[in-house]
Amino acid sequence: MLPFFMYGFDWLSKIYQNKLSKWLRNPYKMFRALFLISVGLLISYGYSYLLMHSIWPFEGMTPEQKGVFGDSWGAFTSIFSALGFCGVLWTIKLQTDATQKIEKDTKKRDESEKLRDFENSFFNMLNILQTIINDMKVPAGKQTKGRYGRAVFTYHYLRFKSHCEYEFDIDDIADIDHGTFLLQQEKMFFAGRFEKYFKRRSSNFSHYYRFLYNVFKFIDESSIDDENKKKYANILRAQISNYELMILYYNGISKHGTKFASYMEDYSIFDNLPIDRLISDTHILFYNKKAWGENSDAHSKIQSAESKSLI
Repeated sequence: MLPFFMYGFDWLSKIYQNKLSKWLRNPYKMFRALFLISVGLLISYGYSYLLMHSIWPFEGMTPEQKGVFGDSWGAFTSIFSALGFCGVLWTIKLQTDATQKIEKDTKKRDESEKLRDFENSFFNMLNILQTIINDMKVPAGKQTKGRYGRAVFTYHYLRFKSHCEYEFDIDDIADIDHGTFLLQQEKMFFAGRFEKYFKRRSSNFSHYYRFLYNVFKFIDESSIDDENKKKYANILRAQISNYELMILYYNGISKHGTKFASYMEDYSIFDNLPIDRLISDTHILFYNKKAWGENSDAHSKIQSAESKSLI
């Protein structure tokens, strides 16, 4: 039993080396331990001395009687052996708890390092995105001034919207009924109009679309948890202006934006999109409810469309 106890003590001392060193630096705890050890040694020495010199309670006893007296403590020996075994079990439990704590701390440290690496890459990508936007421009014409940065989105979206309103009859949800409205046909029609308008203007937007798509892809495919994915997607969404959202909205229904549309819905990109700036409020139906997040105006229009069986 003693070897097991010594092994357990050695095991425990290695695991709790730091705690033991702190304990030894505490004068009160150290004095208490030394006092208990001294009392134990004193009792052991006193018992041996009394036994060897036949002093009370061993006075007048023969060696055989002393042997019988010693054997009477056999029950206590068994108890102490059992306590020693319990001590080994307790040592194993402490070691298991310590191992679990080490594993938990290691996992937490690894997650922290992953998050730090993710944040470094993410915020670098935001800086690059801002540089791409700042480099966008519409050259000045004879009667028009040049547009730069985010003003390019405003300029092109308003021109696209004006072109559609001038060329086509635009109806809202309140003006149509189930028999005269086909959602898929409406969606395909305006996807075609968008592609045609921006076909010769893609140089300003193609790099922007690709990079923004890859930022969302980077978030979605990262090893961080879903809560953090949503957090950083919201940070990215906050960088996108209203007119950027408008152009992204119609780009998402075009043949070049179908992959991006899935991220628009997964991360509720249109949560703050002002629906009155869409070409028609029927276009709210181009995306599912999830894409609108907590946009109450959009949800109200969707309910109106549902009540008229438009979707």
